[in-house]
Amino acid sequence: MLLTSKYSLPDCPEHTLARPRLLSLLNGSHSDQLLLVTAPAGYGKTTLVSSWAAGQDNPVAWYSLDTSDNQPAQFCRYLVESVHRATGNGVPETHKLLAAQRNPDPSLVISQLLAELRGLPSELRIVLDDYHQIDNEVVHNTTRFLLRHAPAGIGVVLTSRSQPPLGLASLRVAGRLLELSSDDLALTTEEISQLLEQRLPFPLDSDRAEQLHQLSEGWPPAVQLFALSVRDRDEVDRYLSELERGHSHILDYLAEEVLERLEPQLRELLACTSILNRVNAQLAEQLSGLEGGQQLLEQVARRGLFLQAQDSSRRWFRYHPVFARFLQRQLTDPSRLQALHRTACDTWQQLEQPQEALHHALAAEDPTRLRQLLEAHGEQLLREGQARVVKNCLDWLGADELQQNPRFTLLAARMARDNFEHNRCEKLLAAAESWLQREDPGQWHEYEGAFAAARAQAAVARGRTLQAKEYAEEALQLLRDNQAGERIAALLVTGETNFCLGQLEKADAHMREVETLALAEQDYPSAAWAICQQTEIAIAQGLLKKATALQERAQLLIQEHHLSGQPISEFICRLRGHLEWERGDLDAAAACARLGMRINRKVGERWLLPEYTLLLKVAQARGEKEESLEWLARIDRLMTGERYHRDWVANADAARMRAWRALNNQEAIGAWLEQAEPVVDRPSNHFEQCHGRNHVRAMIELHRWSDAGRLLARLQQVAQDCGLVTDCLRNLVLEAHLLWLREQRDGSVKAIREALAIAVDRGFCASFLQIGKPLIVILKAALESEDEKGELSQAEADRARELIKLAQQQPELDGGIRIELDETIIKEILQSDAVPDFLRHSPLTPREWQVLNAIHSGLSNERIARHFKVAPSTIKTHIRSLYQKLDVKDRQEAIALAEQMLRSVQDKP
Repeated sequence: MLLTSKYSLPDCPEHTLARPRLLSLLNGSHSDQLLLVTAPAGYGKTTLVSSWAAGQDNPVAWYSLDTSDNQPAQFCRYLVESVHRATGNGVPETHKLLAAQRNPDPSLVISQLLAELRGLPSELRIVLDDYHQIDNEVVHNTTRFLLRHAPAGIGVVLTSRSQPPLGLASLRVAGRLLELSSDDLALTTEEISQLLEQRLPFPLDSDRAEQLHQLSEGWPPAVQLFALSVRDRDEVDRYLSELERGHSHILDYLAEEVLERLEPQLRELLACTSILNRVNAQLAEQLSGLEGGQQLLEQVARRGLFLQAQDSSRRWFRYHPVFARFLQRQLTDPSRLQALHRTACDTWQQLEQPQEALHHALAAEDPTRLRQLLEAHGEQLLREGQARVVKNCLDWLGADELQQNPRFTLLAARMARDNFEHNRCEKLLAAAESWLQREDPGQWHEYEGAFAAARAQAAVARGRTLQAKEYAEEALQLLRDNQAGERIAALLVTGETNFCLGQLEKADAHMREVETLALAEQDYPSAAWAICQQTEIAIAQGLLKKATALQERAQLLIQEHHLSGQPISEFICRLRGHLEWERGDLDAAAACARLGMRINRKVGERWLLPEYTLLLKVAQARGEKEESLEWLARIDRLMTGERYHRDWVANADAARMRAWRALNNQEAIGAWLEQAEPVVDRPSNHFEQCHGRNHVRAMIELHRWSDAGRLLARLQQVAQDCGLVTDCLRNLVLEAHLLWLREQRDGSVKAIREALAIAVDRGFCASFLQIGKPLIVILKAALESEDEKGELSQAEADRARELIKLAQQQPELDGGIRIELDETIIKEILQSDAVPDFLRHSPLTPREWQVLNAIHSGLSNERIARHFKVAPSTIKTHIRSLYQKLDVKDRQEAIALAEQMLRSVQDKP
């Protein structure tokens, strides 16, 4: 008796995710190809192929294999039965042959089967599902015979957890093999988002979907368990944390589906090597004590045990992280685990991989190995962004070890500085200095210059520019010739202090000197940092094309030296993102932000503030209210609980200020202004200038226009003195807005014309758009104006028209219309088809137009009166008059008509 379930097409599970990118590959294959789908357990091989088979017009013969099918006679019977039923009893002679023989000859059966199939009127696909269950060589030979002699129009599909031993090289060379692997079957971030949108009772933001993709690497069971386990937003982070540690349900699944089916030698290899982030033959042999490490690793990979080759030569392999965490649970003997880590540490040292060695020295709790590795490689590891493992090692060694070892003190102080723990940084340096002066003066004399360089870096990080400059100069005098790393650090601080003081040319010269020295010392992260600083200087000078070229040079340096996962690469991405945002390429800016998030996520969410800020700016520019609110909430949360450099804070505050303004949240603006740090007397760098403009924007919204004007004049004077061209432009745009609000039209036009003169041929875009819809009327007034300087140049006029178009297309967060009205705009409205004819014969006065615009913006009569500084009764009189002229009965009809007329101007292409 044959089980019908084994030769019947399985039903697709409910809520199966449609995977058009994979189905299109399968649909694009031709019938003469072998379709080979190989991946470990859980990747959805059967679901994918059955979904594809269900949509085929031609017959599909389905055969679900299990271990009992290793009997050649049973294999032939089920194969023939499947084909016979799929083809409508199309192979009767083969069917009779099998019925007449108890132990048929497989080659004879397949020959008869193929002979009958040659006369089949349609194409046929034969699916052998779960082929990894087959280990009988006779069955393998039968399958090879089938593949080799199948006539035209007869194709075979294999799904398997491992590579089948069928000699497929000739098919591959002939182009008759289409392969899908776990890399193809892994869910993409977009597919994860689509699946969760169907299954979760709440929307999951794209950032969390990306995090789930990183932790699961697209393994479907982990994503499905997420969909089943998470019922509200509060459970999202809990599940992600459990997944990172090893979720119990996933561990049970792997134990049942994978581990129980393996022979002891293979289990031993997997368990011993699971503690490694990556493994090669040498590591496998040293940790497992087994010979033939390369062959064993290749066997594991072929069998679909979540081990993937990392290079074309197949020398390095890596476990899927979920499977690695599962295997590590099998190591229950603490002493054995420590011994494995010590062996791994020593082997990694032989392979000249100090980061990996240090990780295992810490896991082994071996102080001797830890000290040796930290002293030899600690500084290099910090430059490469491996702060977490260095910090964990120093914490384990303890405070006394830090105090008595100046190398360790400097490492700990640097990490404290980078974490904005300025007080801890100084305490560490002071405690070590005191102990060394007292107990080991000779060693203090050797490290005095290095301590000065560390204090210089700490001072510049906390905004104490002059103090940092003094420490850096002291360090350069004390440092010895063999302390090149500290000399590079001191020179970097000197360049940064010059930049902060507005001495851009001197700063640029120092950064070029640092770049040359760092390259000579092969300190590529410091060289890249120096190039990034040159990029920021070029941006401050308004040289966006030069800045882009520098950023690309830094990116190339990182790629050439394989530093793409280090913190410096996040800085490079961030610079690129800001340049793309300024040019108006929002998609590219968002992509840069998300790449930076992937780099920085491993060191904690607190480091994602710049990326959150850029994504908020992108969402605002797109008019995405919900997205903007999500990023705004994240920024608020981070800034409430963390301390940051003024640069990050000023940029985040600028984005928040614009969001509050768009959402009419004057309460938040007032609260910010009340508690914000005051503007320094001489804001001589881009972040102090940005902070100053944030004050100006807040004052404008709170109608403190005189205070805003005075502060803006000071910002502009300092920006001009220091050659901060980009800040000059941004100040001028903000000044144009402020003067327009104060009804000083000529001054506003003059300011915007000066900004246009700077912007020509420089690529500035977003800096203009930050003032919103008022930009439209200001630029149109500039196009119509003519002063003692004459008309705008052709290039300036073209730029103005381009910016008007961009401002018209830029949506508001609430989806409404926001536009300032003057005579030019009113004239355009009256000329449009959106205006009723009667309004042309009985026109509104300029004040009535302004009141109508205010009503449309949602302002109450009292707020309109305060805005125009008149009595509420006067506003009511204007409203009665314009209702009569517009022939409307109430406020809602007036708003609808205003929407129609304003849109004709605002959204004009």
